[in-house]
Order: sequence, then C-alpha cells, then structure tokens
Amino acid sequence: MMNREFRSLVFVVSACSVFLSGGLHSEVLFEEDFDSQPDFTSTMHTTEKRQESSSGDILPKGWNALYQTTAWSPETGYPSKHATLEILSSNADKAMGGTGKSAVMYRESSSNQWNSDSQLVKLLDQGVDELYVEFYIRFSDNWWHRANYANYASKMFRIGHWDGVRDLFNGALGGLGPLVFWDYKRDQYGMSNFLSFRGGPGDEGNNYYLNGEYPDYVSLGYGYFTLEEAPGGTDPLVVNQVEGGYLKDIGRYDPITHEQVFGTTEHWTKLGFYVRMNSAIGAADGIFRMWVNDQRIVNREKIPFVQPNTDNAMLKWNYIAIGGNDNFFPYPADQLFEDWYAIDNIVVRSDMPVNLGVSDTLGDVAPTPPSDLVVE
Repeated sequence: MMNREFRSLVFVVSACSVFLSGGLHSEVLFEEDFDSQPDFTSTMHTTEKRQESSSGDILPKGWNALYQTTAWSPETGYPSKHATLEILSSNADKAMGGTGKSAVMYRESSSNQWNSDSQLVKLLDQGVDELYVEFYIRFSDNWWHRANYANYASKMFRIGHWDGVRDLFNGALGGLGPLVFWDYKRDQYGMSNFLSFRGGPGDEGNNYYLNGEYPDYVSLGYGYFTLEEAPGGTDPLVVNQVEGGYLKDIGRYDPITHEQVFGTTEHWTKLGFYVRMNSAIGAADGIFRMWVNDQRIVNREKIPFVQPNTDNAMLKWNYIAIGGNDNFFPYPADQLFEDWYAIDNIVVRSDMPVNLGVSDTLGDVAPTPPSDLVVE
C-alpha cells in the first residue's frame, strides 16, 4: 500500500500528466443556466414534433434541435396544462436559488407508449475524444415515483455522436452512435440507475448495438451496486437524504426510494457523466463514469464504443441532449396527470475535472469528501 507522501506525489504527477497531455486543449465547451434565455416552450412557436434551428425553427439560444410530443399545452387546447419543455420566467420557483430560469420537463400520462418527449439537443462545434457533462436536477412534489413504483422509465440525458447527415433523434435510422443514455427508473427493486450503451458507426448493420462485446443495457442501483466504484476502488459516500448516513450502507435487497437518492421537493442533486472514446476501432477500452454529488458511483473502462466498419473510421463525441421520452402511464389520459423535473446549471467540458479523480496508468486519486449539495 502506498504511503501518504508517495500517494500525494502520484496525485501531483497525475494532475500534471492530465495538464500536459490534455490540459492544453481541455476547456469548457458549453455552459447553460437558462437565466438569459427568452421565454420558450416546446409548443410556443410551433406544435411540430421536429424543431431544428438549421431549418429556421425558433429554439433556445445556443441549442440546435428539439423533438417534442406534447399532448396537453395551451397551444394544443389545454390552457391550464404545460408543454413538455418550458423555460419560463414564471417558473423561477423551479430554478436553482428560486430565481432565474431552468429547463422544466413535464411528463404526461397520456398513453401506454413512449410519450411526452422533450429532447433538447446541443451540437458541439467539434468532436472530442472525451467529454464531461454535469448538471443539477430536481423533481416536483407530485413526482409519481416519490410514493409509487412500476416498470416505467424516463430518458433524461444522453451523450453521443451524430454523423451530421441522417436523423438526429432516432438511432435506428443510422445517423447516431456511439451513444450513452441515462434513464430514470424506480421499480419493485427500488431506484434503478438504468444505462444504455450503443456503438457506432450507426450505419454499419448491427454496430448500433455492441454485438455481444458489451451489454447494451445495464441496470444498477444507487447503493450496494456502487461499492468499490469510487476512485481507488473505495466506496462512494453518497448521502442518504432521508435517514442520513450513506446509500452504500443500505442492504443489497432493500429497495432504495426516490427520496433517499434525490431528496425532497426543494432538493437539487448534482449529476456528472464522463465518456472517453475507445483508443482504436474495436478496442475494449472506452470509459463511462457517473457521479452523484461528486461521488463516483459508476466506473466502466472496457467499452468498445467504435466497432469495425467499412470506412475504417474512428468517431468522436459531438452532442448532448437533456430530456427525452417517457414510458409512463399510471393514469388514463382523461385524468390529464402531469409531473415534472427541472435541469439547471449545465457545464460541458472536454476533460474530466481533476478533483473527481484520475483513473489511468498512474492510478486513482483519493475520492473527494462527501457532499449532499442541498440547495434550498
């Protein structure tokens, strides 16, 4: 075991290596707190599903595309209901600090299909080999999963590669991949950290899926399944927002609730995501990591994101999207049930922040201290 002095030296060398090898080009690629955005909803200017700035559609400043399937909003004949995406000054109570704006995504229990889509897309100016994204998320007081569970899921975030030509929203049509999706889910087993992995290039037959080289879907928990996932093989210290202590200490077969992870209505949770493309076509060394309140809960380092392809092409990450569609229908459509979640303070970087820990040939740095990051 390394003594403290040597481990400190490793940390310094690791940090210097990051700076020298990647820091010269590492930068913040995009930031969004929504406060200076003009008021916008996904049905304010058009009720079309596909909205793209390149086609002249009016979108939030700095964003490139939106796919929405609102059933109920003022523009569709329901004056007291909401579009699936709102960025409004009247929603200041749904923004961090209680002022400004945020992206508020409404889920509609309108059918037994994937519905109430709210996918807002940001295209990067150029592709990068690694990408880190963080944002804060909060859920409404009537969020259905606070008191209930079922086999429903909501797509809330994705990172990917788009070929710039074909469909930007549907991966099955060949223009997307690799991709990573983060889904919200709470079923009979408790809160599920549901991840989907897709390969690329997406037009190479089965390359959109990983051909058995890596799981296409991974359902993890926020407690037992995070053990040893923090830097150095330690356990993440994610605070239990209900009982105190840490989620890692909840028994393997004890379902974890929504509020144990995400807290009460006014609680904002910081999420972080990092991807690194594999080093060569077919190489099983791509990386995905995820943090809750700066505590790393997922560390995957053997993902063959780019698969063999006829063009012998390596790909880069070049877009992110917040929101998505919902497989959510606890009530019949005539009840017009809606709940919402809000996303705020997005930061996109071309590298992983050093304070979150480096995992390369020089080893992990020590984990950061726990933080529950309550923002009232």
